[in-house]
Amino acid sequence: MHSPFQLLSLIVALPFFGLLFVLTVKDDPKTESRNAFNVCIFTILANILMIWRVFMVLDEQSRHLQLQEHFNWLSTPDINIIIGVDVFALLLILALHLAVLIGLSGVRSNTCKQKSLMVFTLLFLSMATGFFVAADIFSFYLFFEAMLLPVFMIIGMFGEVRKTGLIYRYFLYNFLGAIILFSAVMIIYHFHGALTLEQFARTELRPGVRYYIWGAVFISFLSRIPIWPFHYWISSINSSIRNPLAFIITAAIPLTGIYGFIRFLPAQFPLPVAQYAWWVDIIGAVTMLFIALIGFSNKDTQYKLFAYITVYYIMYLLGVFNASELIRINIGYSLFSFVLIAAALEVLTGYIYHQEELYESGTRGFLCKVKRLSFSYSYLTIAAIGMPLSAVFLNNFLILSRLLASNIKMGMVLIASLTLVGAMLLQELFRLKVDNPDCPVDAKDDISKPMFWFMLFIMFVLLMTFIKPLWFVIDE
Repeated sequence: MHSPFQLLSLIVALPFFGLLFVLTVKDDPKTESRNAFNVCIFTILANILMIWRVFMVLDEQSRHLQLQEHFNWLSTPDINIIIGVDVFALLLILALHLAVLIGLSGVRSNTCKQKSLMVFTLLFLSMATGFFVAADIFSFYLFFEAMLLPVFMIIGMFGEVRKTGLIYRYFLYNFLGAIILFSAVMIIYHFHGALTLEQFARTELRPGVRYYIWGAVFISFLSRIPIWPFHYWISSINSSIRNPLAFIITAAIPLTGIYGFIRFLPAQFPLPVAQYAWWVDIIGAVTMLFIALIGFSNKDTQYKLFAYITVYYIMYLLGVFNASELIRINIGYSLFSFVLIAAALEVLTGYIYHQEELYESGTRGFLCKVKRLSFSYSYLTIAAIGMPLSAVFLNNFLILSRLLASNIKMGMVLIASLTLVGAMLLQELFRLKVDNPDCPVDAKDDISKPMFWFMLFIMFVLLMTFIKPLWFVIDE
């Protein structure tokens, strides 16, 4: 199915147009920050409406890329840019837009360099959307690498990472992953031409180069996921970030690695891929358990949230290697709710951390006197550990059952890791809700009513995904 109205081009371009508009905003510092923030919010809301429109014309049952758009880029060499989308990709695009919207609610009162933050946020959304709709190997690579620029700038300006060397190593590490993927793309083009991703999944690679190509694909995508030995710089960066929006954007990077495997891996693994996947299963399961244990014993709330996010990302990665089409679409539904839960928890955790700094006290008993915050945080925590409040519950159940059936030892490690991160979140919730007469917080420190209503909307979306994943789609 081709797009008559260039809908996909529009949802890629709209955040970029919003970025240009933000750059033209000039006024006194306070007014300029507020105007830039409002433009960013309006742009994202407009794009969410366009994404919803794309859902209306999409065939939910088709597993092929739809609404394809072709653009002539180069004649020598012959390279065309092709974009297309399926339900899986569109769910991730919508989840990312909603997550950024949640992140914006956590930085609305922060006027420090807010115009720059809005610019790089919209640039990231534009590049990430382009990555998710890329249908050929060249456009896929271009957006895969282009996402690094806004992420690097956001981490450097708003990440509050004390060790500058970590930022440069993080960027260099991800950049090397992109260069390795570029070399694989060049080899594919040399032997097979400018393939689409669907053509590549069906292509029989030459025996002399297939080991290098698959090795490069694995290394480049794994470089975006906090899996050993690629976890150190990612965990050091993410666990140090206190800006909610910056954390949400950097925490979305592993999502691109998982999606890369979804798009590049064929339905049936060839021999080289099966050999690599076996090692990834072992390393992934061990990394999950290791990070879950550290998160359970670590007192820092931000690291606990990072550990929760990482463990679930790796579980979804192992589900991707299961090579089941049913499991992959379940992963898409689960990831949609998971991204929203993680983003909302980060915003509320950031609010608690800010109040803790304000009072110069611990957070024990923080939720006792703040009813709106207490309800929101409790609901999201219960949804996060897999209770039946979102699509995470049923879809994770299906993913785990398939992984247990394929390898019971690995499945038991996964269940142990998920149990640890669930206990870790409940432990944090108990600490925040336990009665503490010395806690200086009172009702005036509760979240505002507009923010509470926004959190209620997110909770409603999560609950509806449990009832029906695509509940917002109206059949025409």
